[in-house]
Amino acid sequence: MGAAIQRFLGRFEEFRALPSGEAFTIEITDREATAAAREYLEENKAQIKALLKEKAHFELDVDDPQVVFEKDEIHLSVAAGKGFLKKKASLEAFVTWEGRPIVLVESVKVPIVSVSPEKLNGAVEQPVARVMDKVGEYADVRSFKVLDGSMVLEAVKK
Repeated sequence: MGAAIQRFLGRFEEFRALPSGEAFTIEITDREATAAAREYLEENKAQIKALLKEKAHFELDVDDPQVVFEKDEIHLSVAAGKGFLKKKASLEAFVTWEGRPIVLVESVKVPIVSVSPEKLNGAVEQPVARVMDKVGEYADVRSFKVLDGSMVLEAVKK
């Protein structure tokens, strides 16, 4: 696990030690999320390449992930292709709060391969639910917002 991902997870661990009833906020900037996405891509490159090969029927490289947070939206882009022939692939998701964050993939643009937003919603829903369940073990989450440049989780220690 890379340093950016460890720092991100470490923030949650810091708040586990707080006394009961203490409010806390965790803010993740798009720069930090981009660093974590780069580490994740590097650590899982073989699996990602295998999945892309299965879908496209030939080998594709993916690199240079970028995460941008804008009011209630998450934008993720990567360069996908072969060698210097790469095109931008992107995903845009809308985030709402309904007692827990709900992430809905609105659009996916991938060169060569067709990917439906509906299929990705299920894939996104599970990891978000796992993270929120883990946080819910020690905190009551009050809000989750995507702002310009960051996402912010506000909670109270149980």
